[in-house]
Amino acid sequence: MKNFKLVLVALVSLVMVSTSCTKDEEDTPAPAPVVVTGDLKTGDIILSRKTDYGNDWIYYSFDEGKEVDSTDHSNSLTWDIAFNRYNVRTNSGESGSGQGGAYDAGLVDFSSVLEANEAGYVVDDTIQIVKAFTGQGVDYMTSTGNDVFKGCIEMTHGSMGPSYNANDHIYVVKTANGKYAKVWVKGYYSEDGTSGFINMKYVYQAGDGRKFE
Repeated sequence: MKNFKLVLVALVSLVMVSTSCTKDEEDTPAPAPVVVTGDLKTGDIILSRKTDYGNDWIYYSFDEGKEVDSTDHSNSLTWDIAFNRYNVRTNSGESGSGQGGAYDAGLVDFSSVLEANEAGYVVDDTIQIVKAFTGQGVDYMTSTGNDVFKGCIEMTHGSMGPSYNANDHIYVVKTANGKYAKVWVKGYYSEDGTSGFINMKYVYQAGDGRKFE
């Protein structure tokens, strides 16, 4: 009888611990991809997939804080920045009908860019991107993008194959609706080390000003 009581107590304890752990897990919120503080939205994200060569782009909205579908990107104001491999578009010029553009603040600390500049933004134009790798070399194609971001991810060939490193420049992006975000393209790998996944940190000013603090 004594042994039966001990077993019963142990089973009850196990159930309580299991229930407690489950409740703790349920009560612990998943980390938010975007943190909102007043008019500022801060994101530190890895895009959901790697893009193919050719005109395969992932579109992102700073206002929504997420990737968005933009099949008709030329006439849409729902996106602000887009990525194809390490090529970048803003919603401006040849890429879109928005008020966008980009400015290279240089190799500075992300936290040191406190305010967006008022002028000096470069709009998108035609660029050359990789269409495919063939047995004879690289096949290029004409697309649209923003040359300000050229070199944001640098590829280096080594004995173990190519590696990809960020140049760590901080960029100021004018959005489709004329607002501002500071952007750091900080890496090119997924969490498991697969290349092709853009890592981006940004602060977006959702209000009417240009300040990032």
